[in-house]
Amino acid sequence: MSIHIIKADKIITGKDLTLMTRGAIQIEDGKITRIYNHASQIPSGEHITVTDLGDKTLIPGMIDCHNHLALDTRIEHHLVKMNDCECEQTIRALKTMNDDLHAGVTTARCLGDRFYIDVTCKKAQKEGRISGPKLVVSGIGMRASHGHGYVGMPFDGPEEFRRQARENILHGVDFLKVFMTKVINATSFIYHFMSPEELRAVVQEARSVGITTACHCSGGQGLDDCIDAGIDCLEHIYYISERQVEKVKNADRWVVYTPSYALNDDLLFKFSPKDKDGSLKEKEIICKCLEGAISGGLKFGIGTDGIHQGLAQEAIYISSLGASNQDVLAGITVNAAKLCHVDNVTGSIAEGMAADLVALDGNPLEDLSALKRVEAVYQDGKKIN
Repeated sequence: MSIHIIKADKIITGKDLTLMTRGAIQIEDGKITRIYNHASQIPSGEHITVTDLGDKTLIPGMIDCHNHLALDTRIEHHLVKMNDCECEQTIRALKTMNDDLHAGVTTARCLGDRFYIDVTCKKAQKEGRISGPKLVVSGIGMRASHGHGYVGMPFDGPEEFRRQARENILHGVDFLKVFMTKVINATSFIYHFMSPEELRAVVQEARSVGITTACHCSGGQGLDDCIDAGIDCLEHIYYISERQVEKVKNADRWVVYTPSYALNDDLLFKFSPKDKDGSLKEKEIICKCLEGAISGGLKFGIGTDGIHQGLAQEAIYISSLGASNQDVLAGITVNAAKLCHVDNVTGSIAEGMAADLVALDGNPLEDLSALKRVEAVYQDGKKIN
């Protein structure tokens, strides 16, 4: 068996993201088998190859905690294109997966794609037939017929949601996703569409087979209903209140931040081009709410919500809202892996873990913009770029 050793000036190791200088890692059959505290410990031999990354920083492969394969904000009318045929959406998914992988995302959590595109792509990627992140999938996102969610499909009543939940489970999903809220504006109303009974039906089905649940949830009564029903992870939480921060924390639930939809002015004005003053006011409110959630110490992951190749920027936004660089890095690596229930196989540089790695020009513990300067990507020990 061949042995590959990678040396780097800085390596961020372990579950606690400890910085190791002038060390190396050993890779065999796609897994990390040894960590050398200093490059001088590296053995030599006929079957050993050594890659020296010089002054680069090696981190665990990044994990996008909220992604959609066929939703791509980089193209015009991206929401309308969620009504495209299955072939068009699949072609788009193949491109976004490849793009994300080259940006350093070695694992992605998919929050719903039509036609079970995410489930199919997960199988194909695992078999080596397509290039892209390893996928954690939810299949068909579920929403009420009058509810919000361009990616989701409509259902009504606990039994319809239960039936679709079971169909998703039959297709082999890793978790179940529902859509709960739509925001008109914070000072007007946050609509919530699913009933507590519908939420509980989905949670019940998930728990019956040992998987988790996630909900598109901005705030308002819908957020309270999600917590009460037992939803495991709350996505977006743009308008979470101080009281709800405590409620989420006490319930020991996860949240996933997708800050660009509130902080990126290009996106913000794209959705309300005629009301820029109103958008800026909403931005101010959202920033305050997210700052409260971060200072409240909620367990979090970070996602792009279809802003492919944009995870680094999402991480930078979360830092600007008060999170430490180490917590932000954890939100796209070790803690992200916990959220995705893959922390036993990826998310950290440790012995026995998959050799999913990213080499950066710079140290993200000091400067998060280094996440944008990807020099090399390894997935299961194989160099991607």
